[in-house]
Amino acid sequence: MAKIKTGPKVKRKGGGVAAKAKKVEILAGELSGTVSLVVTEYRGLKVTELQELRRRLRPRGIEYHVVKNSLFARAAEQSGKSELRSMLAGPTAVAIGEGDEVELAKSLVDEARVLKALKILGALIGGRAMSADDVTSLARLPARPQLQATFVGTLQAPLAQVVRVLTAAQGNLVRVLQARGSQ
Repeated sequence: MAKIKTGPKVKRKGGGVAAKAKKVEILAGELSGTVSLVVTEYRGLKVTELQELRRRLRPRGIEYHVVKNSLFARAAEQSGKSELRSMLAGPTAVAIGEGDEVELAKSLVDEARVLKALKILGALIGGRAMSADDVTSLARLPARPQLQATFVGTLQAPLAQVVRVLTAAQGNLVRVLQARGSQ
């Protein structure tokens, strides 16, 4: 029996090697400019849950991308962040945050509590690779403005005491002179 051709060949959706190389370049550019990112495994999440997760993270300044491991590993090598290769196992997605690293960690740990299928694999924060336990510990920290306020308060307290001690003698002298003048 002869094969019957019904029309022209349909090209594959992947776009070939050129499209993959372009994706790697884009990912490498994002990785080189990124200060903090968290690698997660999304196995078991439904598409609607992923969409809701992206929708909840977007107002916090966090982008959540599903990535192909081989392309992401090449992009990590190109951007000089080869320590990310060890985190790539199973279906992975990357949360990229441009703002506060603690806010990124808190957001993903909170979402992992809500979505039981979401699993944190590790992170790259400040150029340092972190494990999932480190990300959880980072999420327990207060936010950056609160830490800064605590630090400034800690520095200001001893200085305020020194000022009070130095001005106390002058204040006592003024009160004595006022009491003397009212007599």
